[in-house]
Amino acid sequence: MKKKLITTLLLLLVCLSGYSQISWNAKAGVNISNVINSGDVNFKPGYQFGVGMDYYFNDHWGIQPSIMLISKGYKSKGDNFNSFYSAQYSNQELKSFDLTDNKVYVELPLLLTYRFDVSSKFKLILSGGGYVSYGIAGKYKRTDTHLDGTTRKVNEDSFTKGVEKFDTGLAAGATLEYKEKYSIGLSGDFGLKSTQSTFKNRTYGLSFGYRF
Repeated sequence: MKKKLITTLLLLLVCLSGYSQISWNAKAGVNISNVINSGDVNFKPGYQFGVGMDYYFNDHWGIQPSIMLISKGYKSKGDNFNSFYSAQYSNQELKSFDLTDNKVYVELPLLLTYRFDVSSKFKLILSGGGYVSYGIAGKYKRTDTHLDGTTRKVNEDSFTKGVEKFDTGLAAGATLEYKEKYSIGLSGDFGLKSTQSTFKNRTYGLSFGYRF
């Protein structure tokens, strides 16, 4: 089912490319991400870039399928780490911890878009829809400091120990376009699927784009 869904979206990109209403775009930018339903964690900086198409039914409404490479994850550190992680990684009590989980996904968003003129040169584009993604790489780094002063370092693949590579969720954004060529946009991804325990991905991005 997962492979069929991703294949269907890729075929949609190819099929739509034969219509004259299609324009291509490329975008790249930065993001911050963390996970929800995981307690107190911090945002992790990351990147995102990719290509997509804009297919408009009329002057306002359209759809925007894309393919993106995007990093997600989270950071967390503090004192007196809870017993759940102590039991998971060590039988010693922890004094402090510092961890970063960095995952890289291939993501396929499919967005419904609405654009309108702000001025003769600027257009505002609002978008909303969903995405599917698949994790292709990741690195989990963690340093534990125990009460006796010893430290323990963990450096492993993010997608080990039953962590789900497939993810799906909602996506939304707003883009300001100049002369129908250059753009700057804000976006948000909100995962609906638990990729680890009850963790769900959450990402906010800033991207710069160019329309061909």
